[in-house]
Amino acid sequence: IIPTINDDFDMIRSMCVWIRQNLGSEVPIHFSRFYPQYLLKNIPPTPVETLRRARDIAREAGLAYVYIGNVWGEAEDTRCPHDGSLLIQRIGYTIKEYNLLAGGTCKTCGNVIAGRWR
Repeated sequence: IIPTINDDFDMIRSMCVWIRQNLGSEVPIHFSRFYPQYLLKNIPPTPVETLRRARDIAREAGLAYVYIGNVWGEAEDTRCPHDGSLLIQRIGYTIKEYNLLAGGTCKTCGNVIAGRWR
């Protein structure tokens, strides 16, 4: 999300509703923090609160797997949309905990999690 370019919350809400209605609630979405570089050095970094609000909007729109990127420790984990239990704990690009059974089912409630699992 780039401040002043694509950080309009109504647009984010419309996009998330479209994704849920046309692609499904299990499509993951990532909101990444922008940092000033190259031709956009005049724009400040994305405020973390903007990313959190985008995450909340996506969840309110019915998307089950919403992530925040380029912010250490923020919304990196995957939780079961049925019971909220921790499925995959990540720190950066490293998986610290993996709580899925074969076939991608939640160890706690047995809910099938969409995706390709090993």
